[in-house]
Amino acid sequence: VSGQIYAISTLGSFIGTFLPVLVLTPTIGTTFTFLAFSGFLNLVALLGLWNSVGRSAAFKLAWMPLVLAVLAILWGRAPLKTTAGQIYETESAYNYIQVLEIDGYRLLRLNEGQGIHSMWHPTQLFYGGPWEQFLAAPFFNPAPYDLQRVKRIAIVGLAAGTTVRQATAVFGPIPIDGWEIDPKIIEVGRQYFEMVEPNLNAIPEDGRYGLAHSNQLYTIIAVDAYRPPYIPWHLTTREFFQVVRDHLTDDGVAVINVGRSPTDRRLIEGLVGTMSSVFPSIYVMDVPNTFNSIVYATRQSTEINNLYANFDYLNRKGNIPPLLMESLARTVTYLQPTPSSQVVFTDDLAPIE
Repeated sequence: VSGQIYAISTLGSFIGTFLPVLVLTPTIGTTFTFLAFSGFLNLVALLGLWNSVGRSAAFKLAWMPLVLAVLAILWGRAPLKTTAGQIYETESAYNYIQVLEIDGYRLLRLNEGQGIHSMWHPTQLFYGGPWEQFLAAPFFNPAPYDLQRVKRIAIVGLAAGTTVRQATAVFGPIPIDGWEIDPKIIEVGRQYFEMVEPNLNAIPEDGRYGLAHSNQLYTIIAVDAYRPPYIPWHLTTREFFQVVRDHLTDDGVAVINVGRSPTDRRLIEGLVGTMSSVFPSIYVMDVPNTFNSIVYATRQSTEINNLYANFDYLNRKGNIPPLLMESLARTVTYLQPTPSSQVVFTDDLAPIE
């Protein structure tokens, strides 16, 4: 009897672990997954009554799960969240996805909604966030550096394509490969954020795997997949940044968006220490009025005066997209001292929590 109970319990653990994750949640969503298991527990209770006190007693209580089923169906059709401005929500195998529209701006939020992952406006391209700061990356190279030298861009953490739209407006319709592990987010980007640029190759795949298997070299590789408090640790390690470096052109620059608190910069310090084991030059800027910092790493050895010289060169040259000049101005203004760190995250040990 003990063996049978233990065997059934183990089987239940397997079913309870894998069925919701791999089948029910992606198919019917979190709400109906809870309701399905609740209904199953009701069924177990009725069968137990049948076996212990007889059919008549079980039938007397059979109305209870029926009423619960009706209430569950009615309740399950309600929105999961009722946030002000919400125009769409859905669940995927990876995320709870929410689209808000506020004052003409569309916002992509995921799960707890701690951050905005993409923005869109029909006429505006500058949003005062981290996305436009990726545009400044190549101008850490020696001056003069012209926009035409940016040939191809990779984005790990595509989301709904804000960076794609901005980069295309600045650098023209150059090829952009964007990896987004959640294919549903790509669908949402196309439907609600006009992520339909013909130069974008949106790839529903893990970014590290996809970049490692790419046969392309990139002028800019942007990593925008850190989503505190859930950071994919395999995108923070020395081995990952070696993959990034191997896929950069000689004048290529890696740039990452890092979340932080106002007083705790340990994650930035750890990432700078890790990237310094692969890249010769590292720079950090804080995005004003946010909890974001941008870390730039150049494939070749560079110096900060390159950024100042390029900013001055483009300013004198004129006819440069205002979005780029604003990005460069903010980078120059909000540069931070590059921290010194001996921390190196590896595939064997990456305690980013």
